[in-house]
Amino acid sequence: MTADSPSDAVLTVDLDALADNYRLLAAKAAPAECAAVVKADGYGLGAATVAPALAAAGATSFFVAQLGEAIALRALLPAVDIGVLNGLAPDRETDYATQRLAPVLNTLGEVADWAAFCRARGQAPAAYLHIDTGMNRLGLGPDELATLAGEPDRLSGIGLHAYMSHLACADQAGAALTARQLADFQTALARLPRGRASLANSSGIFRGAAYHLD
Repeated sequence: MTADSPSDAVLTVDLDALADNYRLLAAKAAPAECAAVVKADGYGLGAATVAPALAAAGATSFFVAQLGEAIALRALLPAVDIGVLNGLAPDRETDYATQRLAPVLNTLGEVADWAAFCRARGQAPAAYLHIDTGMNRLGLGPDELATLAGEPDRLSGIGLHAYMSHLACADQAGAALTARQLADFQTALARLPRGRASLANSSGIFRGAAYHLD
């Protein structure tokens, strides 16, 4: 087959199996909440198809990467909680608030912008705060974390739904980084105002209750 030839490949998605997988993970994570991540068009499976199936299986919290994905998902699922992993899109704060979308704040600049918007609005729309513990993709690094720990009033006015981080290699048995990330995240949480916390990705759920948090 040449590069410009049409493909006749067909992908079949078993929605019952998908729902069973979600219920298995949710049961294993309980009593912590298990969210569903459907970024990149449901990882190529079709978010418009898989997200309602996951909601029917019991998922009430969803995450996507981009604001546009979140707006499309809100039209499909009007009642669920939706977080936007890639942060606060510039000058789009009103879209998050009116669509009930929670930005995952990844920098002190985003914290400042969202806090100013909340104070001006006189409301506290939900947001997450991402702390980088070793994934090195998104989130507050050590310097920004130290600044925030010393100046917690920067979070004033924000409806903080949860702190979050992301395990980098939880699927690798014996990876020392996984335990170190848990320890670093717990240390970070101890320096910040009390709040719910999320760390485990799918593989992290199988690491045990210590990784489940809230």
